[in-house]
Amino acid sequence: MSASFTVTPAMSVVRNEDFAHTSDIAAVFAQRMASRQLPPDHDPVACEIGVTALEGGVKLRFTSTVPRPAEDTVLTHKFFFVDREECRLRMHALSPDRPAATTELLVLLPEGQQRDYCHASVYDAENRLVAAHAVVFDRNGRYVPYAFTEQYVSPLRLGRAALDTVRDDAGRRVARWSVGLDGLEGPEKISLAWEAAGLVHTRELICTPEDPVARYDMPLDDNALLAPGDWVVIAIDEKGRLLAQTLVTLTPADPAAACPS
Repeated sequence: MSASFTVTPAMSVVRNEDFAHTSDIAAVFAQRMASRQLPPDHDPVACEIGVTALEGGVKLRFTSTVPRPAEDTVLTHKFFFVDREECRLRMHALSPDRPAATTELLVLLPEGQQRDYCHASVYDAENRLVAAHAVVFDRNGRYVPYAFTEQYVSPLRLGRAALDTVRDDAGRRVARWSVGLDGLEGPEKISLAWEAAGLVHTRELICTPEDPVARYDMPLDDNALLAPGDWVVIAIDEKGRLLAQTLVTLTPADPAAACPS
C-alpha cells in the first residue's frame, strides 16, 4: 500500500512581484518566514558564508547565528546542490550561551568544472524555514550570492497563489496548488509542479480570461508519487520564469486523517 502524508508549510508563498525591487533571494525569503519558534518580530537569523580552495574542489563554511535565543533549540542546515540533485544536512544544538552554528562541507568539482552553486538554508526544530541563501562558488574559492534577476521572473500579473489541503470532488484528501493570472487578454500556458531531490511532478495548464485560475491537486493518501521530506511547490510561465513558489514538508500520516475544515 502506498503511503499517506500530512503537509506542513515551511514558509508562505513567494510571488513574482516580491522580486520587483530586489534580486536578493535571502531578502525575499526572509519576508515569507512562518517559524513559530523565531517569529517575524525577532531579528533575522544572520548567516555567513566562506569558501576555501582545496585540491580537487572547495570547502564551504556556513555559519548561522540566532539573535537572543531564549532557550535551547535545534537548527538544521540544509544544502541543495541543484545540478547534482544532491542534498546534505547537519543538525546543531543551540542555547542562549551558544547562539551560533557552523557547518563545513567538502565539495569535489569534476575535472574541467570551474564553478557550482547550492541553496544553503536554515530550518527550525519544526522544519520551518528561517533563512535561505543561494551561493555561486568556483574552484578558486571565490563566491557571490545568486542574483535572481528579471530574466528569471515572470512579468505576468499574478492573482491567487495558495496551497490548501482540501477534499476534491471525489472526496479525496489533496494538496491543491491554485495559481491565477490577472488581466488576461487571451490564453496563457503555465506549469505547476511539485519538486524534490530526484523527483519532479509537473502539469502544464492553461489560464484564460474566463477561467484564470489553474489548479494542481496532489493526492495525499495512497500516493506512490510522493515521499517524506522537503518539497518545492512552484508555478512558472511558458518561458520557465517564476510566478509563485512555496516550500512544504511531507510527513507520514494516518490514511484516515481528517481533512481540516
